[in-house]
Amino acid sequence: MKPFFRAVLMSLRYKWSILGAVLCAVMISVLWSASISTILPVVQVVLQGETFHDWIDTEIENSTAAISKLESEIQRSELKISVAPISEDELHRTQLSLDINRDRLSSEQHLLRRYTESLKPFITKWAPDSPFETLSMAMGWLLVVTLLKGCFLVASAYLTARVASKTVMDLRRIYYRKALELDQQRIDRLGTSNMMTHLSHNMLMVAGGLKVFYGKCLREPLKMVTCLALAAWISLPLLLLSLIILPAGFFLVRNVSGRMKRSTENEMQGMADVFQTLIETFQKVKTVRIFNRERSERRRFRRNAQTLYHMSVRISLYDSLLKPLSELLGIISIAVAILAGAWLVLNRETSLFGIRMSETPIRPVTLLYFYALLAAASDPARKMTEVINVIVRGNTACENLFRTYDVDNRVKTPEFPVPVPKHSEAIVFDDVLFSYKPKQPVLRRISLEIPYKQTLAIVGGNGSGKSTLMNLLCRFYDPNRGHITIDGVDLKDVSPRKLRRQIAWVTQDSVLFHGTIRENILYGNPDATEKDLDDAVRTARLGDFMDSMPEGIDTMIGDNGSHLSAGQRQRVAIARAVLADPRILILDEATSQVDGQTETLIHGELESFIRGRTTIIVTHRASSLCLANRVIVMRLGRIVSDSTVEEAMESSRPFQNLFARSA
Repeated sequence: MKPFFRAVLMSLRYKWSILGAVLCAVMISVLWSASISTILPVVQVVLQGETFHDWIDTEIENSTAAISKLESEIQRSELKISVAPISEDELHRTQLSLDINRDRLSSEQHLLRRYTESLKPFITKWAPDSPFETLSMAMGWLLVVTLLKGCFLVASAYLTARVASKTVMDLRRIYYRKALELDQQRIDRLGTSNMMTHLSHNMLMVAGGLKVFYGKCLREPLKMVTCLALAAWISLPLLLLSLIILPAGFFLVRNVSGRMKRSTENEMQGMADVFQTLIETFQKVKTVRIFNRERSERRRFRRNAQTLYHMSVRISLYDSLLKPLSELLGIISIAVAILAGAWLVLNRETSLFGIRMSETPIRPVTLLYFYALLAAASDPARKMTEVINVIVRGNTACENLFRTYDVDNRVKTPEFPVPVPKHSEAIVFDDVLFSYKPKQPVLRRISLEIPYKQTLAIVGGNGSGKSTLMNLLCRFYDPNRGHITIDGVDLKDVSPRKLRRQIAWVTQDSVLFHGTIRENILYGNPDATEKDLDDAVRTARLGDFMDSMPEGIDTMIGDNGSHLSAGQRQRVAIARAVLADPRILILDEATSQVDGQTETLIHGELESFIRGRTTIIVTHRASSLCLANRVIVMRLGRIVSDSTVEEAMESSRPFQNLFARSA
C-alpha cells in the first residue's frame, strides 16, 4: 500500500478539509451509536411495558440486592478465615474469593451511586411517565439523530470529494510535468496511450481510493468501534466469542484483494490498448479509408474492447464476492452470539465452558440489545470489505503513476549546470556513438565540426542517422559514447532547457497545435512584437494564402493544422522557427511539401535570415542545397563524404549516387 499512502501524504496539505472530514466521521459514529441506543427503550416498552422510571427503579433494586448478597458473602468469607480451621489451599481460595467479591462490591456500589445520584434525578425530571410517551420520545430522538447524521454525511462527502479532487489535480500536474521532462526514449517506450490512461482512468481510481479513505475508512471503523464498545460493556467474553470467525474472514478478504490487484493491472493495460486503437485510427483515418481497412480496425477495436470488458466483469465479480462473504461472516458471528447468549439466559448461567461471561445473569432485554449492537457493527464491517477493493484499485493505479514519476531520466540536468554560452564558435561531435537498442548502433563514431554561421547540408538514405544526429544536438537523447560540445562546453554539463533556447527545428511532418495561425507562430516566441511577427510571416511567405482566409492570421487551423495543406503547415512551422530567432537553425526537409515556386521564394527570404546563425539542412532534395556551403553524406550511421556542395557534385561518388537514385 506504499504507493497509495504516497498519494495520502500528498493530500495532507489540505489539512483543514481533512480535519473537517475527521470531525464529521467522529460525529457520525457517535450519532450512529446514539440511534442504536433507541433500541433499548423500544424493547422495554414493547416487550415489558416499562418506562425509564420503571427501568431505573428495577436497576436500583437489583443493584441493592446484589450489594446485600456480596456483603453477606464477604462476611462469611471473613468469618471463615478468622474462626474456622482450614487448610492452606482452602485459605488461599477463600482469600481469592474474598478479594474478588470486594472488587465486585466496590463496582456495584459505584454503579448504585451513579443510578441514584445521576440517572434517577435526570430520569425523574425529564423522562416521560407512560410507556407510549417513552416510545414517542425514543422515536423523536431517533428522528433528530438521523437528521443530524445526514447533515454530517453530506458535509463528509463534500470534504472528502474536495480533498480527493485537489490531490488528483496535483497528481495530474506532477505527472504531466514529469512526462514533459522525460527523455524521448522513455516517452517512446511508455507510449501516448499509456500516458492517457494514467492521466484519465488511473486518476479516477486514485480519486475513488482517496474518497473512501477519508470517508468510509474513517467513518465505518468508528461506527463499528462504538457498537463493539457498547457490546463489550454488556459482556466482553461473549463479544470475543462471537468474533472468533474474524481470522477466517481476514484470510478470505486478503485472497480476493490479491486477485483484484492483478485484474486491475490487466484492466489498465486493456484501457491503454483501447486508447491506442482510438488514437491510431483517428489520427490516420485517411489511410484507413483509402485502403478500405475500416472493417479490420473495427475488429481490432472490438477485440480490445472485449478484453477490457472481460477484465471489468472479473473485477465486478471479485467486488461482489466480498459483500456476501462479509454478510455470511456477520451472520455466523451473530448466530454464535445468539446460541451462546440464549443458553446463558435460558439456564440463568453466568459461565460458558468454564469461562465467566458476566457477573450476573444476563437479562433477555439486555441480550436483545447486545444482538442489536452486533448487527449494527456488522453493517460498517460489510462496508469496510467493499472499501478494501476500492483502495486496492487506487493503490494499483498509484503504482503505475509513481513508476513513471520515479523513473530515472536518462537525459539529466546537472546539479550545477554550466552556463550555456551564446553560440559563436563551433558545434563539435567528437567520436559519437549512439543506439536506441543495445548492440544496434545508429551512429558509429561520428566526428564532425560545424563552425559558427556555417550552413551545413546533411544528406543520406533512410536510416542513415541524419535525424538522430539532430536529436542528439537538441539533447533529446545523450550519446552512448563520445561528446557533443557547443563552443567547447559539453552538452551533458548544461541544462537542456537553456540549450534549446538557442535552437529551432522545422521537421518534415510539421507539428501544429489547435488554435490560430497567430498562436502557432507565437509558440516560437510568445513575447515577440508585431513587427517580429510580420517579418516571420514574410520570410515563410504566409501572406500568399493567409490573405484569402476570412480571418487572416487569426484563422483557426484545426487539430494539428488539419484545415491547412501540408505545404501551408510547413510554412507556418518555418515562420515559428524564424520568430524564435535561434542561434542554431535546423531545417529537416522543411520545404518538402511546398511547391517549387514558393520554395524558391522561401529560400530567397531564408538566405538573408540564416547569415547570422549556424544552419543545418537535412534533405534529400537538390533544390535545398542552394542555401548550403558545405555538405556531408551519411550512410549506415557513418559520414562517408564531407565537402563543399560544388566539390560534392563534381567528385563525391556517395553524393552523386544518392542524388542519381533520387532523380
